[in-house]
Amino acid sequence: MPGERYFAVRDRLSELLGWIGDLTGEVALEAEPEHPQPVLTQPVLIAAIGEINAGKSSLLNALVGEELCPAGSLPLTSEVRLYRHGESSDNQVQPLLYECRRPLDYLRNFDLLDTPGTNAKYDGHREIAEPFLEHADLVLVVFTAENPWTASTWDAVSKLSSEALSRTAVVVQRIDLKQNQDIPIILGHMRELSLKRTGLVLPIFPVAARLGLEVKQSATPDPKQWSASRLSDLEHFISERICESYDRRQVLHDAWHHAARTIRRLDHKFETQRRGMDDDSWFLAGIEREMEEQRDAALEAAPHALAEVMDRYRSEVDAVVRLLKRRLGWWRSLSRLFTGDASAAEIEASLAARMQETATGFGRDDAGRLVDACAAHWETVRPRVVERMGFEPGPCAVAGEVRESVIEKFVARLDKAVPRALTALRLRGVLDPQLRRRNSLLKGFVGIGLSLTLAAGVCGTLGQQHLALILLAAALGVFVLAVVSSWISRLRVAAGYRERLLAGAAAFAEGLKVDHGEAIRFLFRDHSLSLIEVRRQLAAEKAALQPRMERANSLYIALKSIELDL
Repeated sequence: MPGERYFAVRDRLSELLGWIGDLTGEVALEAEPEHPQPVLTQPVLIAAIGEINAGKSSLLNALVGEELCPAGSLPLTSEVRLYRHGESSDNQVQPLLYECRRPLDYLRNFDLLDTPGTNAKYDGHREIAEPFLEHADLVLVVFTAENPWTASTWDAVSKLSSEALSRTAVVVQRIDLKQNQDIPIILGHMRELSLKRTGLVLPIFPVAARLGLEVKQSATPDPKQWSASRLSDLEHFISERICESYDRRQVLHDAWHHAARTIRRLDHKFETQRRGMDDDSWFLAGIEREMEEQRDAALEAAPHALAEVMDRYRSEVDAVVRLLKRRLGWWRSLSRLFTGDASAAEIEASLAARMQETATGFGRDDAGRLVDACAAHWETVRPRVVERMGFEPGPCAVAGEVRESVIEKFVARLDKAVPRALTALRLRGVLDPQLRRRNSLLKGFVGIGLSLTLAAGVCGTLGQQHLALILLAAALGVFVLAVVSSWISRLRVAAGYRERLLAGAAAFAEGLKVDHGEAIRFLFRDHSLSLIEVRRQLAAEKAALQPRMERANSLYIALKSIELDL
């Protein structure tokens, strides 16, 4: 096919522009109305003129290699026919002008104009053909070898503008009907006529179109027949004209510059986006540093917060000591002498339960305070994210509907530290030996008192009234001593236990310290998840940008390779 080198470059450039268009659409690059994309798909227009039966249709058929135009010994073309690529159809555009669509590969790159004879008797076809001739990429003026000096054709040629003449060539058809020695004479005569009628020596090509078509359609082309058709010289000329056409080359150059300008704009957009993403990463890192500083401040303030635990611990100690005193009352102590005493275990259980409540209450209050601080900080972050990155980052990850669950997790981490903190106090078993000694002492007094009372009863029965009174007085004294001893031992045991518990306040708070710090870290870790949508958005933008930049780079490399062909 003539012009293959031009069409190859054009198709590569057209494909590249399509890829660039896909990328610009994907990234929403604004169009430049002042720099529209050049149209590369405009086929090359070849127009054939000449007298009736000069062989115009046969010539076009030979170029295509198919029976495209009706051709025969009788005039078959009575209107101007423009052959273009498409589904087979003949559409009358206006009187004497038909647009004929044919699904031939040749017509993808060429539009062919077949005209009635210049000496035809149809009125109006010359006026229809003239605009096509003035804008055609190549005008082929066809003469027959039997009569190459027909006046009507030269008259039509002489009416062409100088610009159209620069794109005009003469074709002498059916040269196979002449002897070889006649051909130079005919060509010389044609050059003289060309110079005389147009002031130019137009390119002249002798061809045997019918022979050339037969060779192209043959399953086994004969090189000698092809050489005899001389069609290759004309096709080479057409190729050179297409490839060297200033207008065609200018369109390619305009398209190349359009592609280069678009790629530069894409590169600028991508670079701007990359710098913006770097700024966004720095902005995001700044917010994360703020969260880390807030967390570190909370950890530094943790010992002061745990001082509240010590205050609560001391108040609970007082409550436990009051409970202990009640359980060590005289009548209760006396009843337990006969039923058994489990006061130590009950007091320790009460202490553990109260310390658990203390840790829970402190944890809820401290977690609520930290969550409120995080929520307040997030309210300063949200408008900054919207302003800087252009989208809503969502709610705080530790506030709102999830607030209670976050507090519960904080309390749960603190609660598991209470048993270890109580174990560190070493209070288990402290009361039990003291209460056993006290109970033993009370049992002794009660036993002696009961024995004296019994002895007094015996003496009274035996008539020893005086001795019975003495024994009763002694028994009463023993019981008084028992009451006094119970009261004193009660105060001593309660005071000792209270002192022991108060001494463990710092140890109890220290036992909560590690888990309290862990709970703070987990809370702020959850708070940092507030930025997860921001991180995802930024990561998605970065993930999308990198392949786009690589595509733009590949397009630039492809464009540079096309530049070499231009």
